Amino acid sequence: MTEDQAHRFNVHAVMLTAELEMALVKLQAEREIGKNYAVLYLIVEGAFKLGYLGREDYDLLIKRYSRKLVDVTRENRAQRESSHVPVRTQNNRKSSSCSKRRTVSLKACWTSGRSIDQRNGAAGPPKRQANTWINSNQPGR
Repeated sequence: MTEDQAHRFNVHAVMLTAELEMALVKLQAEREIGKNYAVLYLIVEGAFKLGYLGREDYDLLIKRYSRKLVDVTRENRAQRESSHVPVRTQNNRKSSSCSKRRTVSLKACWTSGRSIDQRNGAAGPPKRQANTWINSNQPGR
């Protein structure tokens, strides 16, 4: 049993006959509820009528599973949006400092006949051989 299955021990797959499926669809349309709520509504009704469910639990569960699908969907959407954590993407970066830090952390850079110091504006003769890879993490370079 996987971890996901262990947390969902009360989930049941049910094969419905065509007649039961039609009854379920009619209940959904009449009460404007989702499919899961319709199935649970029928189970609660049956359990109460057979005497396996008390009146207090019946009232609580029927109230819960009678909620309209549109209302449930709106509440779920509002809850998701209120707990949404924005994800930083390439387009919404606030400054170029992130890209500068990434550039500095690169392990190697290509030189084209000039030293890193010369490319940054310092004067003087080239300190390294032209067109070579230099490792920016090595000391003294």
